[in-house]
Amino acid sequence: MRFEGLDLNLLVALDAILEEGSVVRASQRLHLSQPAMSAAIGRLRQYFNDDIFTMSRRKLVPTPLARSLERPTRDILLRVRANLISAPGFEPANSQRRFRIVVSDYASIVLMHPVMKRVYREAPGISLELLPFNDRVDDQLERGEVDFIIMPDVNAVDDHPRQHLFADEFCCIAWTGSRKIGRSISLGRYLQLGHVTAQFGPIRRPSFEEKALARSGYKRRIEVIAPNFTTMVASVIGTDRVATVHKRLAVIFARSFPLKLLHAPVRIPAFREMLQWPASFHADPALVWMRETISDVASEIDRTPAARMRFG
Repeated sequence: MRFEGLDLNLLVALDAILEEGSVVRASQRLHLSQPAMSAAIGRLRQYFNDDIFTMSRRKLVPTPLARSLERPTRDILLRVRANLISAPGFEPANSQRRFRIVVSDYASIVLMHPVMKRVYREAPGISLELLPFNDRVDDQLERGEVDFIIMPDVNAVDDHPRQHLFADEFCCIAWTGSRKIGRSISLGRYLQLGHVTAQFGPIRRPSFEEKALARSGYKRRIEVIAPNFTTMVASVIGTDRVATVHKRLAVIFARSFPLKLLHAPVRIPAFREMLQWPASFHADPALVWMRETISDVASEIDRTPAARMRFG
């Protein structure tokens, strides 16, 4: 496709190189040969009468013009996808659409499991790709690389639509066989014990309970850093360690594993889980249907007391 003499495929190449910072990685992403990608750069240089990229210390450096084109190029490609590529009509029962959703294992168990059951019944041809959290969530939304992100509302990304899903609070969990932890836990004992926490992506950010402790001037001893909430819960079994987790998830796991739930000895504010999606795809009929499906299931969860949560 051409517009004003510009092959729009060149914008796809430009966008990939600007994001990847490498001709090799951009070529792999677009499934093109390196010579084909180099040819695309040559045509971009000819059209814009600019070097577009230069080499400095063996690194690809965008020129000022290329940098100025980054946001407009992204916006153009998003609009093309939203308005020309997306089907104008959507029939869930006949669709083969794949939805990409960034979601924690907590929300996967509490929310997405019942969502997947409903989708399986109503739209068996639809597939869901659940993606782990990383440090590029903002960029993934901005670039339209994912359809949805499910996360606490305090982490909302600006300039993109959002919708409240359900509320939850925190509690402590411990192994039922622990002799150091009884039916309740004092603040002193809580701070003495070893703790299990979770980290998503290469950078570990303070959790809800860490922020609450810091506000009160306390610090805990972290002995295990798990890659997700499920591993975090399992890591207390057979030990005298304690973990502070979402109550809905804790109740579900306590029905199948030797865990006891305890009231947290430090005040941790409740939170709300939230759904976000790229602003460019707000009117996409498929995304509208999926938003409504997720919202309907979330409303049922929100009405269900945490103590009555079940899996299945």
